[in-house]
Amino acid sequence: MKCLANILLLLLVVSCQKDIEITPVSTYQEELFIEGILYPGKVPRIYLGRALPFFRPEVTPQEVFARGALVTITNRGVATTLMADSVFDAFRCRWAPFYQGGAVAQQGEQYDLTVDYKGKTYKASTKIDQAKVDILSVEYTEEFFDVYGGHDGVTIQLQDVAGAVNHYRFQMNRMIDNERLHAHTLGDVRSDCTNGQMYPITDLGRTVFSDKNIDGQLMTMPVEVSFEYKKGDTTWVFMQSLDARAAKFYESVDRQLESIFNPFVEPVFIESQIEGAVGVFGSAVLSDPVLFIYPQDNP
Repeated sequence: MKCLANILLLLLVVSCQKDIEITPVSTYQEELFIEGILYPGKVPRIYLGRALPFFRPEVTPQEVFARGALVTITNRGVATTLMADSVFDAFRCRWAPFYQGGAVAQQGEQYDLTVDYKGKTYKASTKIDQAKVDILSVEYTEEFFDVYGGHDGVTIQLQDVAGAVNHYRFQMNRMIDNERLHAHTLGDVRSDCTNGQMYPITDLGRTVFSDKNIDGQLMTMPVEVSFEYKKGDTTWVFMQSLDARAAKFYESVDRQLESIFNPFVEPVFIESQIEGAVGVFGSAVLSDPVLFIYPQDNP
């Protein structure tokens, strides 16, 4: 009788398994992805990529890079053509290509972006008129909770700049090695090309904080850090003041990530800020850096 029950259970399990063949949609139209954030005092850098169907094998930045595009930025009637360039991503051991060039961006100036690619033209503009904010304190927090669950990281306090709608995003610059893994991938991505040497990384927060309904008040913001750490690790913490378009774009990216992780949240589409393409052209003003030293190893 027990043997018969086991056989029936096995048949039930097998009957629930079914192979499904998925045929990729052949009519998908390739889109252009554009991401460019201007920082005062830095040379403009624009990332261009091809948004491809899900099952295409091209996935690395080099493979999806939009080669042969004409990228120009105009300021005060002077147009500058950006050139293709790249930097080595030591964390993922690969090259990250982009378009870069021209004079450094300046506070208070407007910049117009034009991208010509495969017979299509894309345009966007940004004005760097956000106020620079001052960080009052950076404290370590071993655990806090948000919609994604529990995290460790830092808590930042700043005095909101009154009289304007402000959007803030966390930035941490630090050095890591291949023993300090990414918090979301852990052992899945490990730098195997650095041979234990330290290399620089920039950690950008996924959450955009707004001063809506708290204009001019003291703001306290818990932030999850993206990389593991050890006691004594030295970092520099900034807060970015984003323009409205950049804030809206990155807020939608965060909401989409939440909808992917949480099956009870309705699907969210990224709110592109560039007509005809997916992406954003905006600006960010950095606060002065604040030195932060981790008081313990990550939990």
